[in-house]
Amino acid sequence: MALEHNQKVLIADEHVEAAGALKRSAQTQFLPSISANGLYTRTNKKFSLLDKDLMLPVIPYTAIDPVTGGLNSAILSPTLPDGTPNPNFNPSVFGSTFAIDPSTGQPYTDSDGNPLFQRYTWLPKDKAEFGNKNVYVAGVNLTQPIFTGGKIRETYRIAKYGEKLARAQSEAERTEVLYKTEESYWRVAAVAEKVKLVQAYIALLDKLNTDLENYYAEGIIIKNDLLKVKVKKNEAELNLLKAQNGLTLSKMALCQQVGLPLNTDIVIADSLPALMEPIAQMNYTDSALARRPEIEALNQTINIAKSGVNLMKSRYMPNIGLTANYMFFNPNPYNGLTENFGGDWSVGIAINVPIFHWNDRGHTLKAARSEQRVAELKMDEAKELISLQVQQAIFQLNESIKKVEMAQVNLKQAEENLKVARDAFESGRQKTSDVLEAQAMWQNAFSDLIDARMEYRLNVVNLKRVTGSLK
Repeated sequence: MALEHNQKVLIADEHVEAAGALKRSAQTQFLPSISANGLYTRTNKKFSLLDKDLMLPVIPYTAIDPVTGGLNSAILSPTLPDGTPNPNFNPSVFGSTFAIDPSTGQPYTDSDGNPLFQRYTWLPKDKAEFGNKNVYVAGVNLTQPIFTGGKIRETYRIAKYGEKLARAQSEAERTEVLYKTEESYWRVAAVAEKVKLVQAYIALLDKLNTDLENYYAEGIIIKNDLLKVKVKKNEAELNLLKAQNGLTLSKMALCQQVGLPLNTDIVIADSLPALMEPIAQMNYTDSALARRPEIEALNQTINIAKSGVNLMKSRYMPNIGLTANYMFFNPNPYNGLTENFGGDWSVGIAINVPIFHWNDRGHTLKAARSEQRVAELKMDEAKELISLQVQQAIFQLNESIKKVEMAQVNLKQAEENLKVARDAFESGRQKTSDVLEAQAMWQNAFSDLIDARMEYRLNVVNLKRVTGSLK
């Protein structure tokens, strides 16, 4: 009931769920990602390939050099560069290409000295514009990591270790709740025993008071003896009230621990055991180091730190990925930029190689290694503290066993002393104060035994807690 009710346990369970979800999320990074993209743009001006209208010469194909794609100077130039006649000169091609001045037989030239061609075609600037006011782009993209230097693998490992860490922390919370519940439970048992003890003590006082009233009526004792008993009884009744209030508060604390309404009247099934359980002989320190959830949590912290170091090392490695796309465009670049959708696919490999960034990667790697060292030092410290804690729990348990044994002897002696005092009183050889003192000694011895038994019970539970066997 306590495990189902305790908020810290519930919070720890939610942390486990969150860590599991993060692990599953990290696992998806191994798989390809698919995304759809879209873009709409409204433009103000069209693109123009020309800055002004152009006049382009039209020449016969025979005037084109098949090698260079330019004018064939070998047949169009009347003379060679050295001024001698060109034997390959073709007057008919020359005349059909250039505008010839009849007076000179040479081509007309413009103001810059360039020859004028016989035919031209006009290319207006507004006919070389393209682009619509509305531009649409849509596509589907697939990306598959191929090599990332171990980033994805280490990220997944960190998430996996994080889930184990959350489970260990949840187990630690559960152990603490179990211990507190055991403590609350046995405290109720102890206080209930104290109530019974005070009631038994009052019963002894009542019997003594009855006897003294008879002796007083017969004139055997003085009234002062009778008043002593009444004072003790008043004190005992006050102690009974305190014990009953303590029992009520102890039950309320137990109710709070297990999630019941505080005013629930619960009756526990056990009483403090009269006999001590045999304690198993084992290597408690090794058991604690193997079972304690704190050690498991620190182990996972070290694993996370190691993966953090590997993650920083991966920053030195190249990143390689496969990309595949299918894109749609409007205007259609595959059909003269007409106003309809056209599409095509593409496949590629992307690679990124880190080269230099002022030793940023070196600094982060050094920080990660320091974090790993911190986690390892915390583990060493925890092992030392747990070993000390286990040894302390063993000493406390042995001491409580000794206390129970001594308390049992003291109670037996107090009972014998009370019997002797009572017999002597009834035969007139003992004073009333001696009987009251013997009864008080019996009550104190019995109370010490109850405390010793509860301390023993809690120390048994504590030993299980520190050795990781409290389940």
